Amino acid sequence: MGFWTAQHIWNVMPREQREQAAAALWTDEHMSREQRLAAIAPWLSSRGMRIAFLEKLPRTRRAALIAQAGVPEDTAMQALMSFHLVHRRELLAAFLDALEIEHEDGLIKDASEIEPPDDKKVGAAIKKLRKSFPEDQVDLYLETLTAADPETWSAVARAIPEQS
Repeated sequence: MGFWTAQHIWNVMPREQREQAAAALWTDEHMSREQRLAAIAPWLSSRGMRIAFLEKLPRTRRAALIAQAGVPEDTAMQALMSFHLVHRRELLAAFLDALEIEHEDGLIKDASEIEPPDDKKVGAAIKKLRKSFPEDQVDLYLETLTAADPETWSAVARAIPEQS
């Protein structure tokens, strides 16, 4: 497979994992309320809901509502990013360390300054990840990277079929 979209990733994720990702939208400390609202606004609009209704619900119910149906690309992408930042920091840090990319606990400070890593380095980093983390976690992260920034992470998309 070439490049993934966040919607495709979201649609093939198990429901329990989608709920964790949706819940992460509210627990991701790197998001402001405005960013959170911007991320879920397309979903709210597609459902004819208002934010006030959603915010009154318990977080678990919010997550279940978002997880039960398809979500727009922007909502899916932010939920996937938040999921990894909340639940998979160790994996993110290990991958960036293997690529020798500067980060703070798995979070790249300025992604616009990242040079696309070469195929050889990416291949070695993926092999290292697969030795330390469950395969499904590695695959989800790598697919999310290519969906988030296909240009920077094109070597990841090329390496996945070789690594799987």
